[in-house]
Amino acid sequence: MGFGRKNYNASTRFIRSDGGVNIKRTGLNRLDNLDIYHWLITTSLTRLFFVILCSYTIANLIFAFIYYSLGVENFGGLNTDSELDSFLSLFFFSAQTLTTVGYGHVYPLSHYVSLVSATESLLGLLGFALATGVLYGRFSRPKADLLYSKNILIAPYEGAFGLMFRIANKKQYELIESEASVTISYTDPVTKKREFDQLKLEINRINYLALSWTIVHPLNDESPLKGWTQKDFQETDIEIMILMKAINDTFSQTVYSRHSYKSEDIIEHAKFVPLRQEIKEDGRIVVSVNEIHQFTKTEPQA
Repeated sequence: MGFGRKNYNASTRFIRSDGGVNIKRTGLNRLDNLDIYHWLITTSLTRLFFVILCSYTIANLIFAFIYYSLGVENFGGLNTDSELDSFLSLFFFSAQTLTTVGYGHVYPLSHYVSLVSATESLLGLLGFALATGVLYGRFSRPKADLLYSKNILIAPYEGAFGLMFRIANKKQYELIESEASVTISYTDPVTKKREFDQLKLEINRINYLALSWTIVHPLNDESPLKGWTQKDFQETDIEIMILMKAINDTFSQTVYSRHSYKSEDIIEHAKFVPLRQEIKEDGRIVVSVNEIHQFTKTEPQA
């Protein structure tokens, strides 16, 4: 997994529940760590629109101050009774210039003001082209938007037990050639080192993720988790990390999804409730995806 075997005194999590890698890299200067494009692509839409709005407002304020410092007498059509009205008129003149709308109510009378407004128009074109590219990159970026069950269960499986969780596709596009890889990370109670093991799955690849997929690791003699109890999971600070890979058939590109479970997410003696499926009059199968988390408790087996 690339995390090494170093022991950590405190409980740690390598993969966050949202799929992000829980690593912060330091030791470099700020410019080396700066990745504006990655932040704009991955941040929330709320933050992105807030940044765009603030940038737009700040740019107009800066140019309004520049115009005001050049003198209101260098503008035609600027008939105001107060300094505040003059500044606000220049602010809106800046907005019209930045967006290349150019109503013409206020217009420059000197070459200096015309030079500044021409520069602002150029910066406006470049800025909106950049914002458009970021928005297009966000909406056109293929991804696997998977829903993972909130818990991972130790459930009855072929006369014994299996470690299992469920996934489903939240979107209307289809995922084909889906593959699952499950790795566990735990602290060895003897060596006190962090160990990593790849879990063997009942099925690690399906051709078509149409409904839901219950991914099972049999707790047999080959499993490193055979005989483990909830206490063992807690004492070893176990983390179960999942990497999903599939092909998004809309873009015909490979997409990835990550998730992880900790000991508090493991439920013993339980099994998942089958998802309800209904066939509509037009022949379509309707699946209630939000039921993917539901499970029932089972009687402990001797």
